[in-house]
Amino acid sequence: MNSPTFQILMLLTVILVVIMTVVLFAVQQANREIPGLRAWAYSYLCGLLLCVSFLLRPHVPEGPAVIVSQVLLFTSAWLNLVATQIYTGRRPWTRTCFGWALLIVLGLASYLTWQQPEPRLRLALILGAGGTLMLLSALAMLSAEIRRQPERYLFTLACGTHGLALLATSLSLLLIQTHPTDLERLDFVAQFVLIESIVVLVMRAFGVVMLANAHITAELRHFAERDPLTSIYNRRSFMTLLDKSVNLMQRMNSPLSLLGLDLDHFKRINDTWGHGSGDQALRHFVQLTTEHLRNEDVIGRVGGEEFIIFLPNTGLEAAACVAERLRALIESQPVAGPHGPIALTVSIGVTLIARGETQEDALQRVDEAMYRAKAKGRNRVELA
Repeated sequence: MNSPTFQILMLLTVILVVIMTVVLFAVQQANREIPGLRAWAYSYLCGLLLCVSFLLRPHVPEGPAVIVSQVLLFTSAWLNLVATQIYTGRRPWTRTCFGWALLIVLGLASYLTWQQPEPRLRLALILGAGGTLMLLSALAMLSAEIRRQPERYLFTLACGTHGLALLATSLSLLLIQTHPTDLERLDFVAQFVLIESIVVLVMRAFGVVMLANAHITAELRHFAERDPLTSIYNRRSFMTLLDKSVNLMQRMNSPLSLLGLDLDHFKRINDTWGHGSGDQALRHFVQLTTEHLRNEDVIGRVGGEEFIIFLPNTGLEAAACVAERLRALIESQPVAGPHGPIALTVSIGVTLIARGETQEDALQRVDEAMYRAKAKGRNRVELA
């Protein structure tokens, strides 16, 4: 491991990891809300310290150098797994688990360094542990989201390939019988692992940056498409989806119904209990409504307290039943205000989009039905 070739490779690796670590910490400082990015940055920092420890190996006693390198390698792989778990919404492994696992690594490394010197076995165990953690990171990134977020493929490929390579190397060291002092073979294995790790480091860093960019893009898209208070579609996004659904309905010759909803006396809630209670009432209404709707039904906020829902494959009679159930549900569950429950009712207009009709005509008709419900006393359903 002290050969000129190895030292050159280590120097190249240090330069690459320095660049990647700086980039990840810079991105993390600018975007602190990206899940898992902080752990990824510290994972690369541990990798950087590991590379530096390899460069300083000729000038440091063998025992402490081995312990430090094994701890850093394990910690880097562990943080990579934790970052992946956080990014994918899984519960990360606890610090207690890390502490116990690190104690085991320290104990084995110390025993195989001082009590029973076995460089081959020591290298095989740490490569096996690191490979397992990398493979678990790849598996953690695999989920239903990978189809909608193709940026995950590169990271998954990098971690999976690296994990399999480390496990294969570990297994070969365990199965192939060599003399414990055969340093030439161990030097060859170390250089192979280093070259493979350099490639994976670059791939994984690009993968992490791509994942961070994908998260930022998704957040921007969410803010552009969603109402910030209720998190349902805003007017522009809802109209786009409605237009696509109308076109699909025309081609499939299937019914599509519209519900126009307006909260009754909403201004009175704001004036009496404050705008905070008004916002709470809107969120309460949206939560009750979305829980009652099907997955294919779409709700949008088109005004202050005005909402529209379109119901695919739903005729006028079925839509009227949905509207009546929604009306009764809203009336039966008041908002929990700061000074007691706040009564909430809704007026609903219902219409069926006719074949060949534009969405503007249908929206105007459902609007008229909704205002007719208000004119007739509110808290009722009117058909267009």
